[in-house]
Amino acid sequence: MSNDYLASSRNILIVGNGTAGLSAAKAARTQDPEAKIIMFGEDERLPYYRLRLCDYIGNNESCDKLVISNEEWFEKNKIQLELSSKVTSIDVKDKKISTDDKEYSYDSLILATGSTPIMPNFKGKDLLGIHTIWTWEDIVKINKSLLDTKRAVVIGGGLLGLEAAYKISEMGIDVSLIESMPRLLPKQLDEEGSEIFREKVQSLGISVLCGKYVTGFGGDDKGHVRQVHMADNTLLEADVVIVTVGVAPNISLVQNSGISMDRFLNVNERMETSIKDIYAVGDIACINGKWFGQWSVAGKQGQVSGINAAGGDAIYKIDEVPYILATMGTRVVCSGDIAITQSDNIETTYLIEQKKGKEKFNYSRLVFSDGLFVGYILVGEPAKAFNKLQSLLKTSANIETINSIIYS
Repeated sequence: MSNDYLASSRNILIVGNGTAGLSAAKAARTQDPEAKIIMFGEDERLPYYRLRLCDYIGNNESCDKLVISNEEWFEKNKIQLELSSKVTSIDVKDKKISTDDKEYSYDSLILATGSTPIMPNFKGKDLLGIHTIWTWEDIVKINKSLLDTKRAVVIGGGLLGLEAAYKISEMGIDVSLIESMPRLLPKQLDEEGSEIFREKVQSLGISVLCGKYVTGFGGDDKGHVRQVHMADNTLLEADVVIVTVGVAPNISLVQNSGISMDRFLNVNERMETSIKDIYAVGDIACINGKWFGQWSVAGKQGQVSGINAAGGDAIYKIDEVPYILATMGTRVVCSGDIAITQSDNIETTYLIEQKKGKEKFNYSRLVFSDGLFVGYILVGEPAKAFNKLQSLLKTSANIETINSIIYS
């Protein structure tokens, strides 16, 4: 899809058509109704809700329902969308970018290139039936592999891994979930909460193996995966393997541009990089040492960059963003200072209130410090109250008040 609009006083280019890029385009258009805005996407699809990809495991519906903004919306808002168009280089001196067949000049450039799933260098990683999850095309391939499958292994117990394991188990397929850390969701849950969540997962017939390290895969004479090998010599039979062990930011485009970066591009609260008129948002951006990797955050960062790229003055406020997981027929929410890691200030005195309901896989952990409510963990039914608790963070709300909200 390509629409050439009349030249204007301001050219805004956006590299990446995920939620961060789309939010940037919307905000830029609102800020400057006359600017020329061009968005580049490497794939052939309109921007879609990647968060819901796992809903389509075992589901043969088309991805049309995932589309965020259709072609008519882009036409109406005069945003030129270049699909199947890979940006190959940036000339920061002359303020140009290049694709395979064309150059484009910019006044403002927004980088929203996202990330790519990590595939560790496992032995046998190229066998058929081994997949990652990141795009609609991945889901199509996974669904094809799941036909007549009896045993699946999911490697990685984060959000994607849990959702994939849950959807595959709903198809009547035996599923094993492997997590290299000693417990599930170790950054989000304390030991008690993780134990209850694990019991919930296992109650669905999913086998959970924590503290296990995968070394490679074994296949049959047709080159299809049949086994998962672990460091302790444990073997798991598998017809399909899903690898969800994290993502890497797509920053190769700017490696030699002079933009300040470590693993991510360093930006300030205006989403500006170290080079004037270049902004970075979403999975590639790190604000004052903080990286988020969350859909909602990427959208808000995109809005800020779009406003500023179009001549406005917006600041991204680093608010406390709750971690929310809704899968396995339950919900996990945590936010604030949950006091579960060694990096927590050892000089801080915490008051912690815990409630367990193992028979229904419910759990709550409330954390107080210096007379303030500073953090919480909620699993199961208590998680319904997270919005009310979020508004109470860093206030003097007491244990009785908060428990009455959770358990009323």
